[in-house]
Amino acid sequence: MKSATHHRSWHILTLFTLLMMLLAACGGTTDQAASPTTAPAQTSAPAALPTTAPAVEATTAPTMEATTEATMEATSEAPGEATTEATSEATTAATTEATTEATTEATTSATTAPAGGGEVGAALNPNVSGKVDLWHFWGSPVRRNAIRRVVAICQQQLPNIQITETFKPFGDMYTAHVAAVAAGSGMADVIVEDRPQLPQRAADDIDISLQDYATRDGVTGDAFFPFTWNQTLYEGKTYGIPYETDVRVLYYNKTAFEEAGLDPNKPPTTWAELEQYADKLDKKNGDSWDRIGFSPLVGNVGPDVWAVTNGVQLVDDQAQPHLNDPAMVETVEWVKKWIDRYGGWQAHQNFRANFTAPPNDEFMSGKVAMKVDINGYSSQLNAFRPRIPKAGGTEGETVEMQWGVAAIPYNKTPGSTSGGFALSIPRGSPNADAAWEFIKCATGPTAQTSWARDTYSMPARPAVANDPVLLADPNWQFFVKAMETSSSGNFLPAYPNWSQELGNRYEAIWTGDTDVKAALDEAQAAVETEMGQ
Repeated sequence: MKSATHHRSWHILTLFTLLMMLLAACGGTTDQAASPTTAPAQTSAPAALPTTAPAVEATTAPTMEATTEATMEATSEAPGEATTEATSEATTAATTEATTEATTEATTSATTAPAGGGEVGAALNPNVSGKVDLWHFWGSPVRRNAIRRVVAICQQQLPNIQITETFKPFGDMYTAHVAAVAAGSGMADVIVEDRPQLPQRAADDIDISLQDYATRDGVTGDAFFPFTWNQTLYEGKTYGIPYETDVRVLYYNKTAFEEAGLDPNKPPTTWAELEQYADKLDKKNGDSWDRIGFSPLVGNVGPDVWAVTNGVQLVDDQAQPHLNDPAMVETVEWVKKWIDRYGGWQAHQNFRANFTAPPNDEFMSGKVAMKVDINGYSSQLNAFRPRIPKAGGTEGETVEMQWGVAAIPYNKTPGSTSGGFALSIPRGSPNADAAWEFIKCATGPTAQTSWARDTYSMPARPAVANDPVLLADPNWQFFVKAMETSSSGNFLPAYPNWSQELGNRYEAIWTGDTDVKAALDEAQAAVETEMGQ
């Protein structure tokens, strides 16, 4: 093992040496889009993009969106990464050579990759100097390498700024963020913020307004999906530049479909069809389940997502809550029906306890035939190419699972939800000017294209989402199309964490300890009381 590692390191060193010799002979790398010493010529805001953006509707509370998305990042890619930074660093150490190669490649290939749609971002000022520490929660091999590539791109374009990236577990990062700002020291220079939470961060004076910077440099919402920009605004000013978003879709096991006699090219489209398909996909062995067809709580999904497909607007455009809307009551009752189908809440939790991170999660193990997750989950499926037991085969015999993507089945109206993140500057950062230059770069077309290609996360820029390399994948074409019917939720200024009133009552609903309508009535009353104060 030692000799193999030594040979690998020697090989990388040799390639690096040859590369440096070639660069010296050619006078360095060439990047017509953005030279490391010359800022792009364009200084005006990008023109409005023709891609259809999702409507802004009330679908989910910010905290729920961020938590489910971070859970996907932390638990579906590398086991235990959300537990401790030490565990993540151990995982990262195991992929040091791959990371080094990714970073090296970033300076020679990723920076010259064409921006999606040929878009040109705001001009950078390479003369700005300083240090920038980026805090993020992307600790898995896929995303840690991807963010390091973005850092390398920006390091090349901003040679006088020393850029570092620091991984922190999702929950710990925001706790440390707020504490550092309150203490007046130790804060990040740039932080990956939960975008729907930005108005509250602004109201609490945790992040600074970026509006003066944006106005000066021509950064406007025209280049981004409108809802991603609107979520950064507080009192008309932006407190973060959109970095990425997502869209939830149905993933389904085509191999299991064929085994069950279902057409693998015709996934369910409605709630009713979802139940009919599950009837054929369920496999029970005595008192235990070998496979369940579907659970509305498995994946990056919750009742808020299903509410969208039932025509519910939990917070309307006038910032009024409707947590006990009759259609929401119907939605939650439908979710509970699925829990009861498989033996109740405890049985549901016991079943899920058998699974961990990909490729050992419920879907990749072949134990749940259909689930809803964000588009970025496809990068894990592509990376792991999961194998499942062969139907009718001998013990231990497996086949590669074939899978597909489809729109989330609906009851009243097609729809989905989109969350995501932005890059912000904490109050008190001593390097705000340098931090702003990094933010412009990292949210610009070149870095966004690199990030999207590496992670299959939906970029906040529609033009990058239409990058021809990404569109070569039919699944990516579907993800972009799904954005047209996705929604992001409305901010409730009087009670930003309103979703807690629902979340605090769900388990009692799932266990049957409380009536659905009574619980939602209580949640609505609690929110109204808070708003009245």
